[in-house]
Amino acid sequence: MSQKITIRDVAREAGVSVATVSYVINNRTDMRISDATRKKVLQVINLLDYTPNQSAKALATSRNRMVALYLDTDVPALKRAEQMYLLECFSTFLHAQDYDLIYLSRTYTEKYDAADAIVAYDISEEYFHQIGDNNFSPLLALDCRIGDPLFFEIYSDYAQMATGAHTFFSGEPYCFLSLDTSNAGKKAYAADMFPEVHYVNSPSELAPFSGRNLLVTDHTLYELLASTANVCYLPSFSARKFQVLFDCMNSALRREPLQQHAIAVS
Repeated sequence: MSQKITIRDVAREAGVSVATVSYVINNRTDMRISDATRKKVLQVINLLDYTPNQSAKALATSRNRMVALYLDTDVPALKRAEQMYLLECFSTFLHAQDYDLIYLSRTYTEKYDAADAIVAYDISEEYFHQIGDNNFSPLLALDCRIGDPLFFEIYSDYAQMATGAHTFFSGEPYCFLSLDTSNAGKKAYAADMFPEVHYVNSPSELAPFSGRNLLVTDHTLYELLASTANVCYLPSFSARKFQVLFDCMNSALRREPLQQHAIAVS
């Protein structure tokens, strides 16, 4: 970074006083600081690379060339199939960058230091912040809307997809059909962008959509519906999306200021 970060910068970004930042840095136990405030200050310190301790220096100068991927385990079989497809695609991309991928499930939310960064895929805002509270490595949201400027979130550009579907179906009505998600922000985004939205959890729920105009982004649904419906398939996973995610990860590792934390990828 071209400009030296000061304790005042940390205090401003965290929304606390300079004294509070100093107390956190010096681990002052005689001062009353809530756990939430302490975690927020530590996250900003890590983001701005302010702390001059050994662990921060090590994080900035060396990498393990590993990325951890958090997936929600409490999901139906169709969602699990989509997760496995993501694992295959994302691991292939990372291997080409000389990185390894580590899979972490919901049963593991404590601090994890082996990976350079953590990517959370399609999880709730609550689960995301639980992971963030326990880890100070760069944390990025993939296909889940978080709305927190401390974190990068990379998601499909539904506005562009709506335009593509309108063209594909020549202006005829269509339905956006998706695997269900626990992320409320993602559902609200879809509701704003598409005229009709439905979520499914099992193959038995697909029968009513036979013969209809459908926009789908899940590979699993495309495989099941391609022969029974008029499907516009705009894949959620792409090399471009993974590259944007990878670039954001490197920006976070270099502690670059966030110019744009929410990035829609078409």
